[in-house]
Amino acid sequence: MSELLRREQGELFIESNVFTVLDPDVMDDVPADFDETGILTTVTGGAAVLCGTHIGTVSVTAESWSTAPPLEAESWQDVAEMTLIWPGHRMEVWGAGYTPDEELPISIPGPGSYRIRVCGRHRDDGEDRHTPGTPQEEYLLQIWPSPAAEAILHKATSSIGARWRTPHTGT
Repeated sequence: MSELLRREQGELFIESNVFTVLDPDVMDDVPADFDETGILTTVTGGAAVLCGTHIGTVSVTAESWSTAPPLEAESWQDVAEMTLIWPGHRMEVWGAGYTPDEELPISIPGPGSYRIRVCGRHRDDGEDRHTPGTPQEEYLLQIWPSPAAEAILHKATSSIGARWRTPHTGT
């Protein structure tokens, strides 16, 4: 049975529609390619998550699990997962600020192969959310030790995700 090991919640300020999961000792500004899932991709030193918000704040919950958590996709617009081969002992979620008080730590046992699942909602509610009453974009990141496996797109209902997947699917 899968056990939740740790949960961190917070808000991240983002720019250019992206936040990252990375080892702060291996940070890299490699461009991200979201063609496969429209929400998640791996980059040098971690993973990147594509948001609908261009510049603003998103809500993020980061969880570490002992094994694969149950898939609960019903209340999310988009859900995807990929393998991360992690070289270090630290894993953190970072927005655009790159300051230690904005990061969310993710508890991992150390280097190895991990699976990351990202669930997102309110992704289509506008680039810059300055209108009162516009829902805040939300993300759930779940990470657990796992052998390498193919990327899986469990659910794909947002327009923003469809636009980014188009080059990959040819539609």
